[in-house]
Amino acid sequence: MVLLDALAHWVQKRREAGAPGAPMPQPLAIHIHHGLSKHADDWLAVCEREARLRGFAFEARRVSVPGDARQGIEGAARAARYEALASTCLAHDVGWLLTAHHANDQAETVLLQMLRGAGLPGVAAMAVEGSLPVVGHRSDRVRLLRPLLDVSRETVRAYAKARSLTWVEDPSNEDRHYLRNALRHDVMPAIASHVPAYRETLARFARHAAQAQTLLDQLAQLDFEKARAPTVGDDERLRRTQLQGLDAARLANLLRYWTARRGLATPPEARLDEWVRQIRDAQAEASLELPHGEAVLRLYRDELQWTAIYEVADPDDVASDVVLRWTGERAWHLPQWKGSIVFTPVGDDEETSGSIDEHVLRASALVAKARAGGERWREHAQGHSRSLKHWYQSRGVAAWLRNVPIVWQAGAIVFVPRLGVDGAAQRDEGGARWAMRWRDEA
Repeated sequence: MVLLDALAHWVQKRREAGAPGAPMPQPLAIHIHHGLSKHADDWLAVCEREARLRGFAFEARRVSVPGDARQGIEGAARAARYEALASTCLAHDVGWLLTAHHANDQAETVLLQMLRGAGLPGVAAMAVEGSLPVVGHRSDRVRLLRPLLDVSRETVRAYAKARSLTWVEDPSNEDRHYLRNALRHDVMPAIASHVPAYRETLARFARHAAQAQTLLDQLAQLDFEKARAPTVGDDERLRRTQLQGLDAARLANLLRYWTARRGLATPPEARLDEWVRQIRDAQAEASLELPHGEAVLRLYRDELQWTAIYEVADPDDVASDVVLRWTGERAWHLPQWKGSIVFTPVGDDEETSGSIDEHVLRASALVAKARAGGERWREHAQGHSRSLKHWYQSRGVAAWLRNVPIVWQAGAIVFVPRLGVDGAAQRDEGGARWAMRWRDEA
């Protein structure tokens, strides 16, 4: 309520002063309805009333918070809240999201993260300005601003009383079952009695931690670029031999950085130590699978890479054949193989090798079949056909990427994902040329 009131006052003053530049847009107040309290509907009504009284646009988002979430109900509510805030901001083309975190919140967060054994990113706590803590939604388009972060709770309350503001007290804030509440009511007052400036001290510590983490990220970025293997597109692979030249702490720093870069949760210390040990001890031809959340860190042919969790095909559970009469489709979705075959026209000034004639595609039905073993493929019409196993090995296609459909037409192989159009199917029939490629999908 204090932030809402102060912002409304600021907007009014700028409009009255005729501030230069574009007209001041109508600010938007966003309320997240978690559905966790029997008072939630009443809180929504209060927030809408107070926002509209001050000339704000208003939008409420309802979220579902699982009660059995692994990160606890507080963590799950926070994740759902920021996800909803991000999507709402993007829907309204909002560039700045302001929240009312204050100095007491910052001190509690620093101490809470220290007690949980968090690393530097955790104890660095909250920044005055930053990005939304969500993955996806192109959330980097929205900046998070905490204008009250250096203001104490006591000052916030004094402002509210001076402005005769009314506000809602959440009863759960008194529940000491939650560690943050226990710190707020039991621990912080005891600390304040001995160290009155504890908020400033913890805030300074958080700033130092943030600076240290920035330096570690810069070092990790240098190590990342030095170890990065040449790849096509957005694929990221790191050379094992380069990584083995790093000491354990520096390698752990790089892996922690790479995990965050991929949008994954920070690995626990024990898991990170195990990764470091296995990577440093790996022999030249070793293969590793290091699962983490919804991804796997794999070592294959002397290169580390992040992949999705690919399911191993069950020989007793063969996917059914799928038939397509091609009439110009740009994508052939094959969800049982978690992917699609993409058809792209080849321009007149583009290389046509490896492409397929439109007349061939239309000649008869295309059939996607599961691999049965023994299939053979050739790269060029004049080349020798060899087993798929031979081609996959020679091109470095990892075993976990080989559970893909083979496209047949009139009893002959037309296309093999990760290899390309069969040489015999590349014949020229005088029609437009099309490229075919496989696209992995979740």
